[in-house]
Amino acid sequence: MKQVYLFLVLVMTCWGCQDMKIGYLKADNAGYLPNELEVKKTLDPVEDAVRIANEAPWVTPKIQGVLGTAPLQYEFVSVKASDGGDAELFKQEIVVRGGGVMELPLYTKLPAGRYVVTLRVSNDGYSSALPDVYTFIVK
Repeated sequence: MKQVYLFLVLVMTCWGCQDMKIGYLKADNAGYLPNELEVKKTLDPVEDAVRIANEAPWVTPKIQGVLGTAPLQYEFVSVKASDGGDAELFKQEIVVRGGGVMELPLYTKLPAGRYVVTLRVSNDGYSSALPDVYTFIVK
């Protein structure tokens, strides 16, 4: 009789575990350090010589503070443009790569302005919005 009870407890325990999602995602402390990038419309031939020679785009650092089951995917959600910025043009130029790294072309067509980006991070079964997580300042 003792074995029957033990068997029932074991079966009920295993049955209850089937509804649990696998993995996790925690993005409460997600952010960039630094959290803004100044993008120059007019490059200085001396100060920006290396960037010009390598045709290096404007790139953010990798995001920090995101914990979760791999693989983590990052996607652009929206942008708030102010101070003369053009949100629609920004959407066409922004590229989001692995690790939440964002990039704008070296010779951007964006007008001067401030662009505040919202991203989404997700993995299998989980998703989290990262509102106003990074600012691009085009001068």
